[in-house]
Amino acid sequence: MSLDVNVSEPDEFNCVELHSAIENVAKIRDIQEFSYHVDYLNGNGYIANIFRVILIENGSDKRISVIVKTLINTARKELFSELHCREVKAYTQIIDKFLSIQNDIKESRRVVLPTCIYSSIEKGNELLIFEDLLVNGFTVNIATDNKLSFRCVGNIFSELAKFHGLSFVFKKKNTELYDKLAEDFNDLVFQYSFLNKSQLKYYFFDSFEMSLNVIENRDIKNKLENIKPKLLRLLESYVKPKQINVFCHGDFWINNILFKESDSETKLCFLDFQTLRYANPATDIIYFLYICTDSEFRSLHIDELINIYYESLKGFLNRFEIDVNSLYTENKLRDDIEEHKVFGFLITLIEIKIIANHLDELNSNHKSEMDLTNLPDIEKESLVKARINDVLTESSENGVLEKLLNTAATM
Repeated sequence: MSLDVNVSEPDEFNCVELHSAIENVAKIRDIQEFSYHVDYLNGNGYIANIFRVILIENGSDKRISVIVKTLINTARKELFSELHCREVKAYTQIIDKFLSIQNDIKESRRVVLPTCIYSSIEKGNELLIFEDLLVNGFTVNIATDNKLSFRCVGNIFSELAKFHGLSFVFKKKNTELYDKLAEDFNDLVFQYSFLNKSQLKYYFFDSFEMSLNVIENRDIKNKLENIKPKLLRLLESYVKPKQINVFCHGDFWINNILFKESDSETKLCFLDFQTLRYANPATDIIYFLYICTDSEFRSLHIDELINIYYESLKGFLNRFEIDVNSLYTENKLRDDIEEHKVFGFLITLIEIKIIANHLDELNSNHKSEMDLTNLPDIEKESLVKARINDVLTESSENGVLEKLLNTAATM
């Protein structure tokens, strides 16, 4: 087996480690002599380099397209190796299990998840290689304006419920293994050791300060300034396991979802599991609502969206002969969502850069993982100011701000 090196490949891909990985993929897919083409899918500012590689078998029509995600030849490989290891573990220990669990049901009813073809956590050779779902008709969300439709979010919540439901099925089928893995997937992002090593704590504090700077109510601004020393402890408290827990995505927002439209249905596929964590389902629900929608949307639709989520969870678990009410009642779900609204408010304040980019770039080049470029420039200031004051007004009126301040006072 050998490959014809693509002389036009990006410099970031031109190394022995990545060439060897592509040869391994070819072997796994039973391709012998082949050539390949590489496209560099991301610009500066990403944790990982991401490539699309098309392998073409010499002398035949056989070709495959894969996505390569790697820390090789990146400036941040030392800082973010833990995130890479978490994603490899997510795919090899959780996502692969979710895929096999679904062999018991019809393909049309399964949760679509990426297949990991090859991975490595070896230091200096950190990479993941997946099937390329874009060749199967999946695409990023293409919105016609800056707001997601209720129909779109409803579809997302329905699929999220099934994704969460897979944890309940997993636990039923192999409780011992499930409980063991759960211990290994406590939240990584807000752990102090990771925050210090990755320097993400500075990113969160800078974003928090940026949010405070656009708050119009000086009294509230001063109160929020006082909780800054407790910010990370507050965030950590909401992502710790609670009474009801599942394997949550951890970075669940619109740019980590692919869509496939047809006349009869919309298929979804979730991406980027580098922050997968064992936590309460409400963490994913609230994260999406506060990152991707505004207060008007939440006020109008949150009740119906919870209904959609719960009915989807109920129907999905029924296929595995599991009674959802014996595990997670709708009232308990609603209580958990209400409790985690404080988490949503804090997430808005620390992820304002992502929110601003989302509002500003919905119709441009979509990014599918945490972007660590500079905070938004002055051109985005009006978007940032509007979103921060929107969520602040909402949180003042619904008691979330008061709840946050009271919780912080006890720490």
